[in-house]
Amino acid sequence: MFVRDYMTPGAVTVSPEDHLGEALRLLKEHSIRRLPVISKGKIAGLVTEQDLMKASPSAATSLSVWEINYLFPKIKIKDIMTKKIFTVSPDTILEEAALIMQEKQISTLPVLDGGKLVGIITESDIFKAFIDVLGLNHPSLRVTLLVQDQIGVLENISKVVGAAGINIVSTIVQRFSDDRVYLILRLDSDDVAGVTKLFDESGIEVAHIC
Repeated sequence: MFVRDYMTPGAVTVSPEDHLGEALRLLKEHSIRRLPVISKGKIAGLVTEQDLMKASPSAATSLSVWEINYLFPKIKIKDIMTKKIFTVSPDTILEEAALIMQEKQISTLPVLDGGKLVGIITESDIFKAFIDVLGLNHPSLRVTLLVQDQIGVLENISKVVGAAGINIVSTIVQRFSDDRVYLILRLDSDDVAGVTKLFDESGIEVAHIC
């Protein structure tokens, strides 16, 4: 999977000279939480809903409408935007994008193609991809097997499942010890008892099934 498969094409943007009130209006109008900042056709930064809330007058203050309308034009995007940003391209693999977000502790990556902003990908998009890969939207049975970490184990289990006429929706491997792993399968079945019996009779340890 690539960033292009899950990014939001295009993006609502602001310029460094726009004022805070305009950015707040765009966030509300488009139901979004961040805005890439574009200057002379190139990305110059990123401003988030959190940045705007920190810079805007608190709802708990006693500022009048006149004072708020006077203050907003004084606060420009260039004064509050994040200038150090990390970007990806449409051809970046999704795992790399997720790793960048995790390592840099950020929730948004502008997507650039030849230096031009073509979209944006967020942590919500990564979550959606995760759900798709695991087949969580597909009615299925989740089975956790405890098996030896050795060549051919997945092939053998696939044969057992295939011989029973059951399709494997997704597979995850999680290390349990130096020589054993959890093999987490999602199976196209709702027969808990039948699947449990299938693995028991094949001598494969079922750690959990639901």
